[in-house]
Amino acid sequence: MVGSGAGGETRSALRGRVRRVLKRISQTGELPTLPPAVTAALAIARDPDADVAQLCRAIGADVGIAARVLRVASSAIYARRTRCQTLQEAVRTVGLRGIQDMLAAAALGALFDLRDPTARRLWDHALATSLAAEEIAQRLSAGRRGEVFLPALFHDLGRIVFFLTDPQAYTEMSARELESDTPRVDLERAWYGFDHGEAGAAVAVDWGMPSGLCDALRTHHAPARATSGRSLADLIGLADELAYIIGLGASSRPATSRLATVLTPHEVNTLADRVRATFEAERALFR
Repeated sequence: MVGSGAGGETRSALRGRVRRVLKRISQTGELPTLPPAVTAALAIARDPDADVAQLCRAIGADVGIAARVLRVASSAIYARRTRCQTLQEAVRTVGLRGIQDMLAAAALGALFDLRDPTARRLWDHALATSLAAEEIAQRLSAGRRGEVFLPALFHDLGRIVFFLTDPQAYTEMSARELESDTPRVDLERAWYGFDHGEAGAAVAVDWGMPSGLCDALRTHHAPARATSGRSLADLIGLADELAYIIGLGASSRPATSRLATVLTPHEVNTLADRVRATFEAERALFR
C-alpha cells in the first residue's frame, strides 16, 4: 500500500511534484546529485558481506572523496597513531558503517561553496545535528549510536536543495521568517506547495537512500506522520533542537521544543558541551 501525503496525495505523486517544481525553479534545470563514485560505493558498503577491494576501487574513482576518507580515517577520532596509507586501511579502521557516514558527509559537503555564509550555516547545522543525534541516541538508548549519523546529517537535505536550486528565494524566505511568527515549514508550503522535509525525502529516494531514512527526512518536524522512520524522525527532531541550543541552527529558531520533555536541564547542558567540542574537532575534517 502506497502512503499518502497531505490531502490524500500519494507519496509517489508528491515526489513527482517535488521534482517537477524544483527542476522548474533550478538555475540549471537539474537537481543536485551524488557523485557517481559515492553512489556506487554506498551501494557496496550497505552489503554486510561487501568486497573491500571492490569498495575501495569505487571510492578511488573520485580522488577528492578518496582523499577525504583517508584524512578522516587517519584522524585522532579513530585513535590512529599513524596516517592511513591506503583505502583498505581506512575501511578496516572505521568499518563499513563508518565508511557510509564518511562518504555521505564528504559528498554532501562537496555540494557547497563554503565561502558563502548561508552554505556554511547549512553545512555546520547538518554536521552539528548528526553529532547531536549520536549523543542523544546514546543517552536515551534510542538505537545504536553509529546508525543515526547519516540520517541526521541529511535531515535538512530539502533546505539545502531549496538553497542550491533557488538561492534568491531561499534568502527571501529567511527574511520572511525573521519578520513573522510563521513556522518555516508553513512558509515553504505556501511558497512551493511542499516543505523541506518532503523535498529532501524526494531527493533522497532518487539518491537511493534507505526507505526508513527517507521517511524520517519527510517527517522530522512531525514524527507522528512517520511510518517506518518514526523513532528516527523523533530523534532527529531532538538533535535539531540541540544544534540550535549550541548556536548552530539552520534558521532563526528551531521548529520544536521537546528536549525539555525527555532530558533534564543538566543533561541538555552536558550534551551541548560534548556536541560543541566534537563539532569543533570534526568540522574541518569533513570539508
